[in-house]
Amino acid sequence: MKKKFFSVRQLSKLLFTTLLLSAGLSSGSNLLLQDNQIIHAETLDNAIANETSQRTLTIWKYAITDFSQLEPRGDGTVTNPSRELIPGIQFKVERVNKINGGASLTDPKVQTLGTDYEIDSTFTAQTITTDSTGKAILDLGTGRANDGIYLVTELPDNRTGADLAATDGKKIETPVYPFFVYIPQTSRSDLSSLIYDVQVEPKNILEDLLHPDKTINDKKGDSVQAGQTFRWELTTNLPAGLWQIASQTGTIDILDETGNAVDSVEMVAGQPIVYRNGSNLVQPNFSMVDELNSDLTYIPDSAKMQVRQAGGEWIDLASEDYTVSFESSTNTVTTTLTEAGLSKVGSVANGYTDIRTLLSTHVPEGWNNIVENTFTVNHQIPGQRPKSTTPPETTNPKYYTGGFDIEKMEENSEEGLAGAEFKLAISESNANNKIFIASNGNSYAEDANLPTGVTFLTTTSDENGHATFDGLALDWTDANDNNYVENGEVSRDYWVVETTAPQGYELLKEAQRVTVDLTTADDATIELTVLNRPQTSLPFTGGTGRTALISVALIAIVAGATVSFLYKKWKQA
Repeated sequence: MKKKFFSVRQLSKLLFTTLLLSAGLSSGSNLLLQDNQIIHAETLDNAIANETSQRTLTIWKYAITDFSQLEPRGDGTVTNPSRELIPGIQFKVERVNKINGGASLTDPKVQTLGTDYEIDSTFTAQTITTDSTGKAILDLGTGRANDGIYLVTELPDNRTGADLAATDGKKIETPVYPFFVYIPQTSRSDLSSLIYDVQVEPKNILEDLLHPDKTINDKKGDSVQAGQTFRWELTTNLPAGLWQIASQTGTIDILDETGNAVDSVEMVAGQPIVYRNGSNLVQPNFSMVDELNSDLTYIPDSAKMQVRQAGGEWIDLASEDYTVSFESSTNTVTTTLTEAGLSKVGSVANGYTDIRTLLSTHVPEGWNNIVENTFTVNHQIPGQRPKSTTPPETTNPKYYTGGFDIEKMEENSEEGLAGAEFKLAISESNANNKIFIASNGNSYAEDANLPTGVTFLTTTSDENGHATFDGLALDWTDANDNNYVENGEVSRDYWVVETTAPQGYELLKEAQRVTVDLTTADDATIELTVLNRPQTSLPFTGGTGRTALISVALIAIVAGATVSFLYKKWKQA
């Protein structure tokens, strides 16, 4: 056989090629030789990148409700998961170069700009936006000119109009973390082939649009007599993913208020996604905070939490499902779900959609005013920022009472009369039948035995003839019968009965109706003026005729007694 000899020049070329390949292996760089040119490819085992294929980066933007819905990591092809697509989301795409001596570029969370990589200034950064189908495409052209490693950064969600309406007004809670993409990319299933149209499917959690609402006695406005207990209801829909079971193993960030990662937590497939400080659960968390108006007094141990399914009846949570705390210095009531409560309330299997806190308060007896109150829902889920949500100020519920003034005057002199006592009835019929309102808001007959500690509402005119009834319940009427409005009709009619007149004066003979509203408690206006007439001078009983009759009677009595005495003495003789 004829032997083939290599020339010195051929041996030099072979040695140079071998050395270059060895350098590529030792450094981990993605270099190959073709026609004495350096070309880009992802790994040494890849097929040679051609000059004819179209290079594109295609991003599909999907929405998920929580991390338990994450699918396995993408492989550069389209999987088209059954998820909601999000239009109008922008991505910044930059090409980067690995810095010699730096780590291999796999994850921007791990590798550092300036240490492991730098931005390639020869490539102009591009911004692409997902269209109405939730897809964004970056066309890099044909050939190897733009092959390389790209850094993709999701920009903040600034959608408006139709793009925002496509997700029912919900914006992205937290953008996906930046990621590297090789273009072209080695096929994950066939290491001998390249993908020129790399498909990426980042998934985002949409923000929870909580709709907290507060009511009083299940209405937006209500009134009970001052001093009596009334209830507040703090209600909201439940945030999605309050209790998540990981679908796969991985790591998620723990974020602060600004969205910066302060820690991380390992997800374990099949286990709850939780973040702990030692044995104490930190995230997820859920609480409802009610900083009560200073005029309100919290009824101790009155707070409790309830849940319901959509349109269903409210169900009490067990005592171990939540805690209640009251801070007297700030007049604040806080209810917080425990770990047992979070797992129960957040369980998809239980199907709960709403949660509320009930608590009771009262105002001082005789209090006149309008008091409105709001509350805050606080919650945080691992991988999301902490959130605080408060109902719109225009929806604050209102508690209110009213009062009125009485002026007791002498009929002609217009001087005030002291000592007139008045009671109050809820209707004219009650007034006529002496059924009066008591301090507990109920009505009783005047001669009834009242419950312990209960007295009739009574006022007595002072030396100037002035008397007041305060803290009275009012009726609220509005066209939509669901929202309290300042200019709505808020009033109630009461009947005043004078039960004791001043010395020397006649009682008022008829009950007097007074319409009480939100303005009548103002002492500048007298709602009821009561004129008392002096008692008439009736004739003295008796006279001269009567005196004579009395004298004759006395004489007859004496004479009769004398005759009886003398008769008895005669019989004894």
